[in-house]
Amino acid sequence: MKFGRKNFKGKLILIPALAAFLLALIPTITHNWPLSWDILYHVQYAKIYAQQGFTLTDPLLNAPTGQTIGYPPLFHLLLAALGTVLKVDYFQIARFMQPIIAMSIVLSVSYVAKKIYGEVAGLSAGFLLVSSYMLTRLVLPIPENLALIFLPLSVYFYYISITEKTLKYAVISGILFILVCLSHQAAILCLILVIIAFTLLEIILSRKITVLKNFGAFLSVGIILGIIGLIMLLILKPELLNSIIQNGTQAIGFGTKLNYNKTFSGIGYLSHLGALVSLFALVGAVVSIKLRSKKGLFVLTWIAVLFLLSKAYWFGINVISYRVLVYLLIPMVILGGFALSHMYYHLKDYKRFSSPRFRSSFLIAVLSLSMFFGVLTVTNSEMGVFYAKPASGNFQIAPPTTSEVELAGWFKSNGVKNESILTNNLYSGTLVSSYADMPLHYGFEYFNGSTPQSDFQKEGIGYIVLDKRLTLPSKNGTFYLQKENSEFYPMFYYTGDITSHLNEIVSSFAKLVYQNQDFLVFKV
Repeated sequence: MKFGRKNFKGKLILIPALAAFLLALIPTITHNWPLSWDILYHVQYAKIYAQQGFTLTDPLLNAPTGQTIGYPPLFHLLLAALGTVLKVDYFQIARFMQPIIAMSIVLSVSYVAKKIYGEVAGLSAGFLLVSSYMLTRLVLPIPENLALIFLPLSVYFYYISITEKTLKYAVISGILFILVCLSHQAAILCLILVIIAFTLLEIILSRKITVLKNFGAFLSVGIILGIIGLIMLLILKPELLNSIIQNGTQAIGFGTKLNYNKTFSGIGYLSHLGALVSLFALVGAVVSIKLRSKKGLFVLTWIAVLFLLSKAYWFGINVISYRVLVYLLIPMVILGGFALSHMYYHLKDYKRFSSPRFRSSFLIAVLSLSMFFGVLTVTNSEMGVFYAKPASGNFQIAPPTTSEVELAGWFKSNGVKNESILTNNLYSGTLVSSYADMPLHYGFEYFNGSTPQSDFQKEGIGYIVLDKRLTLPSKNGTFYLQKENSEFYPMFYYTGDITSHLNEIVSSFAKLVYQNQDFLVFKV
């Protein structure tokens, strides 16, 4: 296959990046809201930073006490900066970040594959990435995907620092590691485990510990910036430093506690990573082992570390396996890209398949099939649809329904901003809070039709919002409230028609001020 001049060959990795941009543009255009439920509180955090500067507490969620902002700030600061400079609604900023984020991730991965294995591998890795079902996650405007832009680059520069025995690349890797730290918690763990594994592997292979200098250079960036940051906090915001000392790193969004497992079967890995990715990664692994390739050994180690992390429950550690797959996908497509590159160049050793036309046709066919799978993914009717999963069954939480948008719009125009909302659907409540800047109270189960008005006033509650959809059959023929836990929030169901039992739910001093197909709003 003749790619033309050398400078064109060097730009081949732009092709899958552009393909990713176009693929992500499809759901961006067909959906009026960003492709995520999580974006609701990310937008809210961005608004808070824009209005109050850097802070540790979201005053609108869990009113009146507020809620600790559980994320590193880089994504939210970026969103706030773009919204402020461009004077555009934050939700629309997030929406149009989607194709840019997807393109940037693919470009980052393709670049790393190209630098390790060559131009064809870089081109192939990018297309294999968009063939995966995990593309549904790569297009989301969330902090994790910002981290995924930096993570493969950090791994690559650390690898280069080892192979070329130079510390400057370890420092560059460390700088990228800081950007990962400022973006997302899970990415920090994944990256540091891979870096440690690379360090140990080099010690084993070289039988020397000189690589520890590289590891020290990698860590030195964070240590130096950490010391500078502490000094600046001590001078400029001592109360923030005191909060960090009292609450640990969780105070600035680095809590990693997980109280449950979500495991994945072998079929689940295959279906989510994708058939093409799995097939060519396997071929790449076999070829790497056969060639006794050192670079292949590093990539295989990268894969092994993340696979074991996804199976951490084997070792008694709670993990959501699905969330690790997107990290595992990166080295797998790099190895798969190597396999395609190896096959392309070595087909010429077989007379029957050696013609440039045949080899080009083979490569184009695989890349076209990858693009086809990507199109199927982004045009799927479930693209951008997210559900809470309480015991009673799945409940759609994104994209927002017409009734939810109308509800949020009413509060934006009519809501008293210093009075909080009490609701049996905290997912819809979060939409209202983020869109209309309304405080959201979390204590719905502690209030009912007999609660005195003074209790509402004490908690600063000004509105009761009832989601009429949250009903279940009664187990004993009586009308009662049933709490069911889900991923983010508990959901509160009534065992009967809500409209017919308002006197049992809402106190007489609360007056109906708004209603639509799914919601009732009472002013306390």
